[in-house]
Amino acid sequence: MASTFSWVDFSDEDREKMVQIIRQLRQQDTIDELGIGSVRDSIANILFPGTTTIQTRAKYMLFVPWILKKMEKNKVPSENISQRVKREEIKLCDSLLGMGFKDGVIGAIAGEGLQKFPSSIYWAGLQTWGIRKFRGSLNDYYQRLNSYYHLKKGNITRDDQEVLLYRNFGENWDDGIPESPQELPGKDGLDLTKNEAQYLLEKLLINCRESLLTNIIYLRKTARKDFVWENTFIDKLNNDLQIKVMHAQNFSEIMQGAALVYNYLLAEKKESEELINKYKEKLAEWQIAMSSRAEIFLKWNLEHFWNLVYSERTINVSSRTKRFIDQWIGIVLKNIDDIFTNKEEINHLIYEREKEVKGQRARLRNPDYLAKWSGASGTQQLDYRWHVVRKIVSDIILGLNK
Repeated sequence: MASTFSWVDFSDEDREKMVQIIRQLRQQDTIDELGIGSVRDSIANILFPGTTTIQTRAKYMLFVPWILKKMEKNKVPSENISQRVKREEIKLCDSLLGMGFKDGVIGAIAGEGLQKFPSSIYWAGLQTWGIRKFRGSLNDYYQRLNSYYHLKKGNITRDDQEVLLYRNFGENWDDGIPESPQELPGKDGLDLTKNEAQYLLEKLLINCRESLLTNIIYLRKTARKDFVWENTFIDKLNNDLQIKVMHAQNFSEIMQGAALVYNYLLAEKKESEELINKYKEKLAEWQIAMSSRAEIFLKWNLEHFWNLVYSERTINVSSRTKRFIDQWIGIVLKNIDDIFTNKEEINHLIYEREKEVKGQRARLRNPDYLAKWSGASGTQQLDYRWHVVRKIVSDIILGLNK
């Protein structure tokens, strides 16, 4: 389960301790040691379009366009807008904290040292959900605003090439965006009103109708489990979505074994009996879990799985990554009830894959990099951003139920 930290009246020492905790959690949970992140991200985009691992709350899907539309209304020039938007976003953070909101406030920890702002975190998702019409990066948007203002005046000539070019983009935002509060964040803070939640669901139904994200919200199903496939609402989904979820679950569970073997081999290299025993236990648990779903894994249609993965055109999955995954799955399924009879083959595959991904930085071959290993790296099951999506889903459903 994901952890969210907020920063309120902590000392510098407390802040540093918290930063260290966050780093440790990131080290264990999210590092892609064996280079399978492209497959993970492809599936995540299909199931939960428009989301990222650093998003927090659904309301930012409205806060960001509200701030940017305000800048447009005030005709803030291209050369000034980036800094103006950042100031507005820091002000928004302070206001939310002042209202007592903590969970999911972007900037709560970093304050004015914030590096990733809501506008950049949610920019891609705003297009995916159909809220943003402008086609281009956030920087492109900023650079072309002067041309947009000129175009809106209506007195352009044939010499205004940049402005004429902007015509191809049209309006920047969806016409139906709910009206912004006079002062952000408004009296509801991070909570969505019924109207705001209905708008977000409407955009998802139009632009991401077949996604798991949209269907969970449409069904208004509570999502409390750590992995999406553990929730009872899965049985209420159509067959196509259930198959996609099954592919996601199978890949998550089978590839966790590769991560555990990798950490076990590192523990052996480090000659740590404590860590060796730890990963022996985890691998034994994984073996039991695999055996319990052996029938499902043995019927798993890998051709259909890869068709699903490659249907997400924005992510490039290399042939080397596919080959490694196919080899790992082949080894596991060859003797699923006693996987480690193939121990030498398994170890060789993991050694070679780390070398392929990291080259000279491979920990299993380079003692200097092995010495930097914390004792756990990338050991958690893939959840395809569910720890983030779960809160976004909850936000919208709570708004709909008002």
